Amino acid sequence: MTLKTDVHRIDVVIDEVSGPTESQCELLREHLESARHYLLGAMPVEYKLSLQLANQALDCITDEDRRKRVRKAILEMLAEE
Repeated sequence: MTLKTDVHRIDVVIDEVSGPTESQCELLREHLESARHYLLGAMPVEYKLSLQLANQALDCITDEDRRKRVRKAILEMLAEE
């Protein structure tokens, strides 16, 4: 994938957890935003760690379908590294 595509994928996931119904997911958003910055900064180890931490913080998502979508997206990004 291209950098632009990868950044877009992270942005989509950040948008998924940024709604008012997921206001308790601040830590998850921080991990995803860190992953985005590390991706842009060409820091693959830090990128992967941030995605792993985000994956561990998914319990804050109250909607089960949303949680599954976000988990799937994170695991796909991790598998590509």
